[in-house]
Amino acid sequence: MCRSPHAPGWGELFDLQNQNSLGLWDVQDEVPLPSSSNSKHMPCSASRKFNSCHSSPICYEKYYREYMIASLQNLKNLDNLPIEKIDRERAKAVFSEHFEYQPYKRQNKESVVRILYKREIRATHTQAGSSREKLSYSSCNSPSYYSRSLSAAKMGSSAWPALHPLSWLGNPLRDERRSFRPRQFEYHPSDSSLMVFGTLDGEVVVVNHESGNIVSYIPSLGIMNSVLGLCWLKKYPSKLIAGSDNGSLRLYEINHMSQASVGSGSVAFDDFDQLTSVHVNSADELLLASGYSKHVALYDISTGRRLQMLTDLHREHINVVKFSNHSPSIFATSSFDQDVKMWDLRQKPNQPCYSTSSSRGNVMVCFSPDDQYLLVSAVDNEVKQLLAVDGRLHLDFRISSTGSSQNYTRSYYMNGRDYVISGSCDESVVRICCAQTGRRLRDISLEGKGSGASMFVQSLRGDPFRDFNMSILAAYVRPSSNSEIVKVNLLASNDYFEKVHLYSRFSHPLHGLGG
Repeated sequence: MCRSPHAPGWGELFDLQNQNSLGLWDVQDEVPLPSSSNSKHMPCSASRKFNSCHSSPICYEKYYREYMIASLQNLKNLDNLPIEKIDRERAKAVFSEHFEYQPYKRQNKESVVRILYKREIRATHTQAGSSREKLSYSSCNSPSYYSRSLSAAKMGSSAWPALHPLSWLGNPLRDERRSFRPRQFEYHPSDSSLMVFGTLDGEVVVVNHESGNIVSYIPSLGIMNSVLGLCWLKKYPSKLIAGSDNGSLRLYEINHMSQASVGSGSVAFDDFDQLTSVHVNSADELLLASGYSKHVALYDISTGRRLQMLTDLHREHINVVKFSNHSPSIFATSSFDQDVKMWDLRQKPNQPCYSTSSSRGNVMVCFSPDDQYLLVSAVDNEVKQLLAVDGRLHLDFRISSTGSSQNYTRSYYMNGRDYVISGSCDESVVRICCAQTGRRLRDISLEGKGSGASMFVQSLRGDPFRDFNMSILAAYVRPSSNSEIVKVNLLASNDYFEKVHLYSRFSHPLHGLGG
């Protein structure tokens, strides 16, 4: 609060409060209201005489009564006159006009946190001044908003985030000298310590990414080729779906898997040729699979039986299919025909809810955690956020293109739907953007110190349990080494990333498959 030339000082206010608390104003001598008090601005109750003994000079200052009423919210009587509702309303207006200076020249009182948030999302003064405006899902509605805000500031100021390759302690069922070649990975939806990854050799490995212990190892045994699709079941946290590019689809129970019981511990689905993507609905009842075709297959998870083949949904192959997070019948498809379509299983399969187009082929699509938005990633850094209800454009992140038609881009949400992380297979950078404004917050360069230490982003995921944490499936320049899953903590800092030591054997066509 800025003090007006006519405003009482803090020491005087303290004395007045003490006097009032002791009842020293309730005395019998009557003193007329002086003309300097500008009685025409007083409420009607103030036209009466004040009972005062040895009145302080402050009582004769302009707006004295309004100032005291506005400053002392619990005051019931002032100078033997009751304080009515109309007195408080006028006092509030007078106080705001003459004594209280709002930050950023705003008319309405707002908390500093709210004002800074409005400034971050580039809200206008008119928007910020509306008392009815509600902050979005990503702001003050969250109980962890303040800690996340502080973490965001720390993330933005960190010179170099902590990156370290995911390591594992080996498994007695395999040759310890042979390294894994990860091709796809997913965090567990309810256990913060677990992650599953599939390999180019058809293996499925569940690992505790905190301790490095392998929890479950499922060998290929000739069933799987390169694992491109992985999806955990939500209601049955020990079960997951794995799909291979040779069309093999299986449900595994990770708590009962061993090399000797792979066949008995899994459910085999009808094959889907040239598979690139699988996804399970929110009720854990249905499975969708897509691949190098214009069709999508719908499966019953409990039996593995194919229920329906949804044909000719697009003009070119469908790289990724995703169910919504909350509706078991709504799903979206992204195709290299440049279209993204929303579908409802309760409607005719040949009629989408809507269709929207990108300027390039679409690599992937995913729903925001609350299903309010669709995040669409097309070739060469074309990343957009759409309103899920009708496909209208909400944000274009305007990431610079490289001019490469093979620069496959993938984007996911981080910290719920606060941020978007995006990376491409021809670039060694992960971009972090605000999902409400599109503003680029920072770029994470994934380059080591040695020659040929740059790595490409084949896939990435935000950690669903740790704010400002993510993992990247990294493909390195040097062709003599394997790929690596790299964990990134944006709140921790390293002087430089010196642990880059594994390099990819992948060729570029693999980068375009799956999510």
